[in-house]
Amino acid sequence: MKLYDSDFDYMGDFIDRWNRRVKRARVLLVVLGVLLVIGGIAVAVAPYSLYALIQAAAAFALALYGIFEAVSYFGTPELFRSPTLIVMAILNILLGVMLMTLPAYLTASTLVFLLGFLFIVTGIERLSFSSRMRYFQLPHTGMGAATGVINLLLGIVFLFMPLFSGLVLGYLVAAYLVVAGVTLIIEAAFMRRIDR
Repeated sequence: MKLYDSDFDYMGDFIDRWNRRVKRARVLLVVLGVLLVIGGIAVAVAPYSLYALIQAAAAFALALYGIFEAVSYFGTPELFRSPTLIVMAILNILLGVMLMTLPAYLTASTLVFLLGFLFIVTGIERLSFSSRMRYFQLPHTGMGAATGVINLLLGIVFLFMPLFSGLVLGYLVAAYLVVAGVTLIIEAAFMRRIDR
């Protein structure tokens, strides 16, 4: 990590990077959000009969989302990076690999706790990022905070109801995919260029 340089315009650097990438980021967020929502709906519609196909699609979506988060982490200026983003990226990739490789009876109980933890980490990251953006007086930070609170609440529910969660695992995966997809679509809708 670079040492703090009081002569460097960190806010200007962030705004320049943001404005160069905002249009592409919006498109990617919407596409990924739609894919996650479609995957979530597919899991909810047929949680047991098409489990293998849906498991592979959900695994692919989670791994892709994790890769996107890792790229986002390394593309963010160091001053604005949140370590929880790289943790979420690793957890999403692990979740995707678990869904892809392990049999259903092994992934069921582990997946519930991992999803709960992932929701909590995602919520903390969203709240933290929203707070930092609000500090720099950037517009539209309220939706980030709202999605952070929703993620935190869902994570707590998953952790405190593991038996029930294990019984409805297909629906939990569906809920996670839909919530993650909707969160990305909402964030994309509120992304704007930053005027100086």
